[in-house]
Amino acid sequence: MVEMESRRIHNVFKMDECTRCGKCFMDCPVMHLPLEVAKNEIMRLIHHQESEYVLKHCTSCFSCNLICPYDCKPYQLILENWNIQYNERGAPALYRFVVPTEKNNVWEMLRQLAPKIENDQIQLWMRTPPKENILLAGNYTHLMSFIISGSQLLDHFTVVDLLDHWECGAYPYQLGYLDLVEDIGKQCKHYFDEWGVKTIITSLDAVEHMLNYVHPQEMRIQFDQKVINFNRWLLDMIESRKIALPKKLDMRVTVHDNCYSKSGIVEGKTYWDLAREVISKTGCEIVEMEHNRDLALCCGFGAGCSWQTGHEFSIPFDMMITTETKFQEVIATGSDILVTYCTGCVYLLWAARELLDYDLKIFHHIELVRMAMGENIDVSLKRHEERAWDLIAIITIVMLKSMFQKNFKIKKLKFSKREKGKWGKKPYVGLRIFRFFFKSHLVRKIYRKIFRRLMERYQTPLEIISS
Repeated sequence: MVEMESRRIHNVFKMDECTRCGKCFMDCPVMHLPLEVAKNEIMRLIHHQESEYVLKHCTSCFSCNLICPYDCKPYQLILENWNIQYNERGAPALYRFVVPTEKNNVWEMLRQLAPKIENDQIQLWMRTPPKENILLAGNYTHLMSFIISGSQLLDHFTVVDLLDHWECGAYPYQLGYLDLVEDIGKQCKHYFDEWGVKTIITSLDAVEHMLNYVHPQEMRIQFDQKVINFNRWLLDMIESRKIALPKKLDMRVTVHDNCYSKSGIVEGKTYWDLAREVISKTGCEIVEMEHNRDLALCCGFGAGCSWQTGHEFSIPFDMMITTETKFQEVIATGSDILVTYCTGCVYLLWAARELLDYDLKIFHHIELVRMAMGENIDVSLKRHEERAWDLIAIITIVMLKSMFQKNFKIKKLKFSKREKGKWGKKPYVGLRIFRFFFKSHLVRKIYRKIFRRLMERYQTPLEIISS
């Protein structure tokens, strides 16, 4: 990775305005720290001392920023401390799974399992020369591309899926790799300017937030392109009747709010409000979970951010424990249909559904829109189920390999021409063997039992002794 002069603002957290009241961590929907413990944790983080609870149990959900009565941005204090930890110790080997420029990443491995029609679509998105107006499909749409591929919705854009744009830094940001995110932002700006891009539609709230807020305000990287949230675009198209929804779905659903939904406002509306408006226009009735909007619980991905040295193997189990809490809230609503508006969340929720054996229907909200448009999609969700097992097979392989690997630093941000030419051609024979066995329902049942046992053994519960 080329070293460049840093322009990042290192003190986004408003230290002088923080009263150390502890409310951010006391009212956290995950930790609920006692007041004195919460105050002590803030002081530890401010002085970059070893955190007893927050850095080990935060699920990176942004809620503390909204809870803070003085808008001091305590979440940014957490991220700065994680950034220090990353620079000192690197990332756990398991994280190679989500690094597109590393071997054994999920996207390249999935190419060996996905059907040809999906691979051809993704290759088209990855190789299409960007034009003035683009839709950034994004790394996680890549994993379940069938959610949107083939839809008339895509007729309005040039669709681009560039894996080495890292969702414009959205998920490394959530991991706290802030120096890395700054370099990703500079790289993205260079390419968008070089290609002459004028308008960017972002399929993820996270990407819109990175381009419109994080990079300009925290990294001092200004994007000259007009960046539009996909749900804002979609609502405008529906309200102007350029997209018709003739088929009302009459479904009772509950909505999962992704972490980044708490991070920004688009034309006076929160990300979660925009998504709910879209879902309501399909004819669905929304029933809310106990934790929603500003206090919504993470899908599970964020639980992997707060890993501890010596407990790297527990990361997937911590993530699934978090997801199971979410599933219990879904069941409590009386609805068996969970809708998410984040492609990062949808793949993880589906993998958890299969691993934990929950009888839930999980849709991306774009699938509801397509159904309301009258388009044919896989309403049986069998394709989602099989993709979940593709991903479980990949995660299993990466977990096993990571047991024999050391922490690492991310050295490369982009593919070379040679790497682009070789991308996706490695055979991954062991992966194919794992996936073959997972076709058996008996093997799946046994695997679930083993995973449950390991969850019980490796989970790292939040144990607080109030002084």
